Amino acid sequence: MTLADRKIWMDGRLVPWSEASVHVLSQSIQRGSLVFDVMPCYATPRGPALLGFREHTERFCRSAELMAMDLPLDLEGLLKAISETVQANPGTDMVKISAFNAGFSLDVLPSDAHPSIAIAAFGLVDVLPPGMELFVRPARLQLADSIKLPPTVFSPQAKVAAGYTAASVAKAHARSEGFDDILFLDGAGNVAESSTQSFMLVRGGEIHVPPLDYVLSGITRRATLELAEDAGIAIRVAPIPKSALDEAEEAFLTGTTINVCPVERIDDRRFSAEVPGPVTARLRERFERMVRDEDPVFSPRWLQTV
Repeated sequence: MTLADRKIWMDGRLVPWSEASVHVLSQSIQRGSLVFDVMPCYATPRGPALLGFREHTERFCRSAELMAMDLPLDLEGLLKAISETVQANPGTDMVKISAFNAGFSLDVLPSDAHPSIAIAAFGLVDVLPPGMELFVRPARLQLADSIKLPPTVFSPQAKVAAGYTAASVAKAHARSEGFDDILFLDGAGNVAESSTQSFMLVRGGEIHVPPLDYVLSGITRRATLELAEDAGIAIRVAPIPKSALDEAEEAFLTGTTINVCPVERIDDRRFSAEVPGPVTARLRERFERMVRDEDPVFSPRWLQTV
């Protein structure tokens, strides 16, 4: 399918991609209050399957709650609407669900009684610029000059448009200097996360993971940690000081669009293990087997058909 053929679910109706629009003065555009979630879709012998379908949708509901949005659909209604959208769009690789205030408001508070909901299901080839690919090599990260917003200012568990403004600016700066993405530190100088991905490092064969104080509870992060635990790999969830980056043997990112991606370097820091390191390679291979619907335990657990 081309974008012209695709349908977007808008407040209960499937409309052509080009007609799924909102006014430039809508409250969400002007204030950055749009809430969203993104989930990958895989073709399996069982049919199209979304990784963490229910988990992503539950997180979307939680984001709306944190933003004081009164969604017009409950969890089951959202799951049904997402399923309908995927079924109407063959060849889907990715689903994005959004809740936004479409009406104009001079106040910071919206004028709408309830937000609108839009669900898009599309192939990556539909939306990536020609010649552009997602990470196809180990990532090169730059430590961001700005820090991750503290939870006292903005909850890291709310996936809302305004929450990614600092990340977009920092990533643009990193790209201009030859890096792929950024790595945020928190206010205490500990490692937080990348622009849209979770970060983990390996030291002494043990995975070190930042706690959720400053970072989003990533669905891919959760799945990866379950795979690591099943593989008998030790996991340590605790603050990671910046100095630990110099002592790490390997590092990797996890996220919706990249699954498990090895990190080549952070600024001028390179790792002692070859890239990908043995733990990263093991988890990446296990994750890929899971999303190919070949893991008898974790494929049924994480790949939920629609």
